[in-house]
Amino acid sequence: MMIRFGIIGLGNRGYKYALRTIMVNKDCQIVMVCDALGKNFDKFPEIAHTTSYQELLANEEVDAVFIATPDDTHAEIILAAIEKKKHILCEKPLEVSREKIEQIKLALIDYPKAFEVGYVLRYARSYQKVKELLEKGMIGEIQMVNVIDHIQYGGYAYFHDWHRTREKSTSLLLQKATHSLDIANWYIDSQPNEVMAFGRLSVMGKPGALKKFGHEVSNDLHCSNCEISDVCEESIQNIAKEKKIKWSEDWPDSCVFNSEIDVDDHNSVMVQYRNGVQLSYQLCLFDAFYQREFKIFGSMGHLTFDDASNEIKIYHRLKDEVMIYQNNHEEVQMEPGDEEQLADFISAIRTGKKPISNLESSMLASLLALDAQDSIDQHKMIRS
Repeated sequence: MMIRFGIIGLGNRGYKYALRTIMVNKDCQIVMVCDALGKNFDKFPEIAHTTSYQELLANEEVDAVFIATPDDTHAEIILAAIEKKKHILCEKPLEVSREKIEQIKLALIDYPKAFEVGYVLRYARSYQKVKELLEKGMIGEIQMVNVIDHIQYGGYAYFHDWHRTREKSTSLLLQKATHSLDIANWYIDSQPNEVMAFGRLSVMGKPGALKKFGHEVSNDLHCSNCEISDVCEESIQNIAKEKKIKWSEDWPDSCVFNSEIDVDDHNSVMVQYRNGVQLSYQLCLFDAFYQREFKIFGSMGHLTFDDASNEIKIYHRLKDEVMIYQNNHEEVQMEPGDEEQLADFISAIRTGKKPISNLESSMLASLLALDAQDSIDQHKMIRS
């Protein structure tokens, strides 16, 4: 049975996942694409296109939808897709508020179609290998987990475009950190109980402008009309030259030092889980390199892993030995696990099984990120 897809949202993630993952799968066919701004229709020649997601959902040829729109639109589109009885694959996070997450949860009660959320790291080979080793008890019972997200393209990916304001993204804990928080939840295999977090905006936004320019800069300042774009470390031009980061020709270039920016550019989060495990998490959006770094401490040893080297090391507490697992698989998709995620979605459609990244797990990750942001805003511990 060929699964006929409609793609809703043709931004960087949407059109690339559609072209590189869905379109090349022998079991899938893209029959319609949608983008509210009419972006990237030219990349899907001879495929029907529309600027209205309602028109796409009304298309009876569409069996399943991939939703890759801004986070604060997910609930609206998911609820409409549920009404039309579509299989739904939605980009993470689930939504940006508890109220909208609850709306989705209630609408999906007894829903007969597949529903999956795009936490692709659960499908990536190295992350799955870590899960397998932990479940085998290779370090005994998990006691503590430390995670650091090093992001070298934070300014480029999150402060030049719509992610820069709370109105659209709520926080970058929800937009970016939620990947690692979801993996931590998966490894720890429990629910967060107490959350304490800290965050600051100190490099981007108004604080950065005061340091760089000596004054605030207007919200209509863009790299394209800025006198120092050739030397500014955060300009689109300089990042392309120095860091070789260039995702698309029309990437937004709003100045990362505009005063409208109100999301933190670094965070620290502490979590106590119901099973007693403690998580320490840090996010830095202005780092010098890209890497997710995990250190997991168990009663019988210590596991370390990062997704730059894709090397897993296990140190035994009582024996002078180290086990090393090296993943040499080359990921050719946009994100590690893209291919495997789509395979899981197809399997859920055909068998009715629950996906690895499902409603419950994605809710847990989103709510943890929201609790952490509440802790920052309210200067107190949040109890779930």
